[in-house]
Amino acid sequence: MSDQEPVGKRMLGRLRDHTEPYQPDAWEHFELFRAGKSRKRRIVFYWLAAAALLVIFGTALLTSRIMDRRTPAKHSLAQKQTNGGHRSRTKTALSGSSAAPLRSGPATTRRQAIKSRKIHSKRKNRAINPPAPLVATRDQLPEYPPSPTGYERRHDNFTPDLLPLRPFNSPVVRFGKPHIPAPQRQMHVTPQPARAIRWGVAFSRQSNRAAHTNPELNYGLGGAMLVPLSDKIALVTGIAASKQSLNVEEPARLTAAEGLAQLQYVRYQWVNLEVPLQIQYKLGAFKNIGFAAAGGITPQTSVGQAADYHYKTRRTIATFTETAGGPVLVSTQTIEELSSVTKNDKKSTWAFGSPLYFGLGISYQWQKTAVEIEPYVKYPLGASTAERLQLTTVGIQLRLTGPLGKATRGTENFVK
Repeated sequence: MSDQEPVGKRMLGRLRDHTEPYQPDAWEHFELFRAGKSRKRRIVFYWLAAAALLVIFGTALLTSRIMDRRTPAKHSLAQKQTNGGHRSRTKTALSGSSAAPLRSGPATTRRQAIKSRKIHSKRKNRAINPPAPLVATRDQLPEYPPSPTGYERRHDNFTPDLLPLRPFNSPVVRFGKPHIPAPQRQMHVTPQPARAIRWGVAFSRQSNRAAHTNPELNYGLGGAMLVPLSDKIALVTGIAASKQSLNVEEPARLTAAEGLAQLQYVRYQWVNLEVPLQIQYKLGAFKNIGFAAAGGITPQTSVGQAADYHYKTRRTIATFTETAGGPVLVSTQTIEELSSVTKNDKKSTWAFGSPLYFGLGISYQWQKTAVEIEPYVKYPLGASTAERLQLTTVGIQLRLTGPLGKATRGTENFVK
């Protein structure tokens, strides 16, 4: 609340618009009205953000499942490529064999005569010298098409000769590179770690620290969800609720007035609702034991804050006793009285904040259940309580998570 009176023509005009005349406490009512409006606006914004977060994660989960269903197996694609390669080689061989008769077919009478002469000369050479095994190299292959010089030489030395009875049934030898298909290897599965969304419960034990505070343990309970983004990175989210407290001690004073109440400490209590948004990175693993580091923010809201003020009052009582004919006896006694006052004016106030989160944990995989223990520190970004308390939270968290649905493992590959 503000003790200032309204200053300015604009504010005075707004106050005059009301049916009731301006009262001395009208400014306080206006401040309360404005605080209520801002509080409702913050509550609506918080729930809209929570709903948007649920919609985003639901859309991501649905998209990942649809993509996993539509992903074709790799071995079928590799087999299609292998069959396509065999078909292409078969087509090449057929085209070469079909093109050979076309090239060997006579186009003119002169070419037929040249071919018949070559066949007669080859038969004579085979009769005289038996042919060696057909081992041809690239240097021994005949040139095709023949060089112009050789063609002209055969054309100049042409002498007509008798044609064979069946010239088109003579054997045709073609030298070419033999095709030996490579052996196909067996199908194997590429080993990849399972990447499934995990969910479960989380228990936390923590204490709040600040200047001149006495630590007190607090406990929380909630749900956790781990969404894998890659082999080593996962998004940690969920929702949790916890009851928090903070004991702030009043620094000791050198002097204190007698008979007056002196403040000793203040105990704050409130309820926290958290939605963590953290990135977890796997540092390494040894058998079933893994190590991971986590960091991010923890959007939270607090409500129901109450403050207990504890006072101590010290009094000194002096007693005078007068004896008959003797001295006066004086005795003193110090009495300390403890009292407390509870303040609940902030109990219905909602406060929002987003502290930073740092954690380093260890996990153990037991069948399908993962047990994780993670010490953590939360450093505040601004004030997240109604009294705008600046505090640091130190605690430890226990998570029990299991797979949600089926895991997505490595796909089968067909290697040639």
